[in-house]
Amino acid sequence: MTFSIVIPTYNGERYIEEALLSALNQTRPANEIIISDDNSSDKTLSISEKYADKIKIYKNEAGPSGFVNGWNNAIKYATCEYISILHQDDLLAPTFLEEAEKALTAHPECKHFFVPCNYIDENGKITKEPNYCTNRIIVYSAEEYIDAYINLGTPHVHRCPGVITHRDIFKVCKYRKEAGMIADDDFFFRVGRYTPVLGLMKPLSSYRLHKESESGHLSSAKMESTLVVNHIFLIEELLKQEDNSKTLLNYLIKSTQKHSFHEYIWCFRNKDDEMHRESCTHRKKMRELGIKWSFKRRTLAFILDILGFKLSCSLAQKIF
Repeated sequence: MTFSIVIPTYNGERYIEEALLSALNQTRPANEIIISDDNSSDKTLSISEKYADKIKIYKNEAGPSGFVNGWNNAIKYATCEYISILHQDDLLAPTFLEEAEKALTAHPECKHFFVPCNYIDENGKITKEPNYCTNRIIVYSAEEYIDAYINLGTPHVHRCPGVITHRDIFKVCKYRKEAGMIADDDFFFRVGRYTPVLGLMKPLSSYRLHKESESGHLSSAKMESTLVVNHIFLIEELLKQEDNSKTLLNYLIKSTQKHSFHEYIWCFRNKDDEMHRESCTHRKKMRELGIKWSFKRRTLAFILDILGFKLSCSLAQKIF
């Protein structure tokens, strides 16, 4: 059993060394550690090159290509049987690979593995720990994994650090650029179609929350708008499947309703006419998919639409 740890990077000078050291300091050493850089303009590469005798470094001279393309490019460089993506600002516990190998050896039928994560701040201080970790090893079916991913943990049972996937899975299930900010969720929702999923309920990774992250640099308004588009894409793709998960569909619909309403309110709070037009377009697409807001929200939108954009903006400043 061999393991690649791949680290997609782009302007990650602040945290890359810490992430890299967490990969290098595994009690069960990775068979290869790869830096796949998307044409950084900061010191990410020069920091990584300090460890050039222990890692492989690749640079996309045509980048930046976007974070999802960055993930897929990093995966292409991996040569080992199992691949773990480590984001440039996240961390792995020293025993992560050692304990993952034991679990995967005991359950060779499983080609996708995860552990929960702690949440850490900019300085590496733990801000939240998962309260459902029992150290148990659990084998999930596709539907069980979706249910656990959605309902266990806040917001999910695990995040991207601490995940290992067999290379054969990536031949049939890739990260999709169209899923945007939730491309990792999208991948996890689909991977159970191809393999049972193995979970070790022990926090052996750390997910960092900070303003420089891919999501952290977006404004609240832009984030809501982007998430609406991303969720609509997932719903459209899910509806193409005859055996789609009703649990997942209901979750995506509720998330779309929530984010689209937040987007609608933000356009008035920010007096953003362009965002208002985007919101109207998104609502139209939702109606085509049979997705509606609650009666209370529809009533509020009806009133604001009658008042007109300028008057509604003034009203929103007082109400919201």
